[in-house]
Amino acid sequence: MQLDASDLLPVREDGILGDLRMWPDLELPHLDRRSKVYVWLPPDYDGSSDRYPVLYLHDGHNMFLPRASFAGEVWHVDRAMTRLAAEGIEVVVVAVPCHPELRGEEYTRYAHPEHGGGRAADYGRFLLDELKPAVDDVLRTRPGPEHTVVAGSSLGAVVSADLWASRPDVVGGAGLFSPAFWWPGEQALADVEDAAVTRAVTVPGRVYLDVGGQEEPDDPEIQQRYVLDAERLLGSLRRAGVPVRYVYDSGARHVEAAWAERVGPAIAWLLRGSVTAV
Repeated sequence: MQLDASDLLPVREDGILGDLRMWPDLELPHLDRRSKVYVWLPPDYDGSSDRYPVLYLHDGHNMFLPRASFAGEVWHVDRAMTRLAAEGIEVVVVAVPCHPELRGEEYTRYAHPEHGGGRAADYGRFLLDELKPAVDDVLRTRPGPEHTVVAGSSLGAVVSADLWASRPDVVGGAGLFSPAFWWPGEQALADVEDAAVTRAVTVPGRVYLDVGGQEEPDDPEIQQRYVLDAERLLGSLRRAGVPVRYVYDSGARHVEAAWAERVGPAIAWLLRGSVTAV
């Protein structure tokens, strides 16, 4: 995969803070589709020679632009990153929209018996073996795993955990917002637990993990799974010695507005730590 920084188009939208750009129509290797890819650049990126850590976000259409989002709500990542930049935490953000109809396919390694899935390996090959090297070639990044974070919510959190577990050579930190491990099931969670034991003595990185008490209020069984699985993973990470920050918000629902509240502090914790120390 080859990219050209000159093809990054400015995104001009009322309310957007900072320098948001996009590649408008990229072929995504291994995924058999095309997509926009959004890039948010730190203040004074064009006027400096600094290199920056990179945050890769799934569900990129929900990160910045209400008109492009699933339900008209976004994470307001531009606002969060602008605040962090003012505190001296500067990062390049790369946000990839999901497949408009096959999100569950790309974000899970194991299929749900009713809802399908199972192409996370293809997604990982695209993101880490194609997109990331291409981004590193054309933007001033810090390419090592200690400067690379992946993050997402629900199934986006599941695939972030999968990438952190399976690719320690590339991914140093993971932000897991309301992970939906109920979809891919026991094996997906066990894979991350097993990887934590190995990573703790090699390249532990960092994990941010959260869950809400109202993720699925109309489905008590699924709601219980959100909390129990998050707390099970928390225990495994702690026992393994992996640095982890955990947030439980008893009133939080499974919506973009909830993740928007938590994303700034989460990324600050990930980037202030050993993952992206410079």
